[in-house]
Amino acid sequence: FDGTLGDTETPAMIVAFWELAPYFPEASVEYLSQECMRTYVRNNAGKAFEFMVDVVEEDRKKAGLPAIEEVRAAGAEDPLVLAHVNEQRAKSGLPTIEATRALGKDILTLQKDETVEALATLAEPCPNVPGVLADLKARGYDFSIATTSGKPRVPVSVVACQYEAYFPPEKIHSGESDFEPPRFKPDPSVYLLAAEKTAALPANSVAVEDSTSGVGSAANAKMGLIVGYVGGSHISDENEDGHAGTLMAGSRSDDGRGADIVVRDMRDLVPVVDHFKSAVESGEKEPVKFPRALLDGLVDKHWVDEARVVA
Repeated sequence: FDGTLGDTETPAMIVAFWELAPYFPEASVEYLSQECMRTYVRNNAGKAFEFMVDVVEEDRKKAGLPAIEEVRAAGAEDPLVLAHVNEQRAKSGLPTIEATRALGKDILTLQKDETVEALATLAEPCPNVPGVLADLKARGYDFSIATTSGKPRVPVSVVACQYEAYFPPEKIHSGESDFEPPRFKPDPSVYLLAAEKTAALPANSVAVEDSTSGVGSAANAKMGLIVGYVGGSHISDENEDGHAGTLMAGSRSDDGRGADIVVRDMRDLVPVVDHFKSAVESGEKEPVKFPRALLDGLVDKHWVDEARVVA
C-alpha cells in the first residue's frame, strides 16, 4: 500500500525520522537539517521501523552511548536538539517529545500510534491510482492489499484515500498484524496469504511494489508478474533511474529475481496487467515477454530488460 496505492511513505517516514532524530549519535541542530531528513526518507522508505531502530541502537552502541529507551526514560536528550525536533514534529501535528513521556509507551509503540494519527489526515492517493482502481475493477480484476505495515495504519490510510469500496477489511493483509510473530517482507507470507484469500494462484497474480524488500517478497512468493513503481513522492526525479534499477536487480529475493517491469505512471499498470492476463491464458512460458507495441503505447517512462522485449 505505502508508496504504491497511497502516497503515505513520505509522511510516515517524516514521522519516523523525527522520532528517531534525537537519538542519532551525531544528532545536533545543524546535523538534523531538512536535507538530512529528505535523504533519510529516501534511503529508508519501505523499511520496517523496527529495522531503523535496530540500526540506530547499533550506531549508539558503537559510539559508547546508552540505549534509546534509557535516554527516553531519563529525559536525557540534548535540550537544543529536542527543541528543534519538537518544532519539526509540530508540522505533522505531533506533540512534543516531553509530552509523550507521560504516555508510558516505548518508541516502537509510539511510532505506530503517531503514524496512524498523522496518516489519518495526511495520506493521499498516489497519482492516478483512483482511476486505475476503477478501471481494473471494471475489467473484472480482483485485488487485495499485501503490506508489511500494521493495522490500524493501513485501514486508516484506506479511509483517508477514500479506497473503502475497493479494500474492505477482508481485503487488507498485513505481515505485521496477521502473523505471530510478524513476517516482514521479503518474507513471502503476506503475498501468499493475499493470494489464498483472493482465491488466486500466485503464478497467475500481479504484485505492484516500490521497495526492494517488497519485490523480494513477491519474488519469493512466486508471483507471476512483478511491476515496480517509482511514482511516489518519496522517490525524487533524480533518483528514479537508480531506484528502478534496484527494483529490477532482485537483491532481496532468494533466486535473484527482480521486478519484471517498472513504471512511473500507474495508468500504465492497466495495459501491462491486460497483457499478462493474455499471456497466462495463452499458456506463455515464464518469464513474460513484452511486445514493443505494448511498451510504445505506455503513457510514461518505464524500465524493462531489453532481453524481455519482443517484436
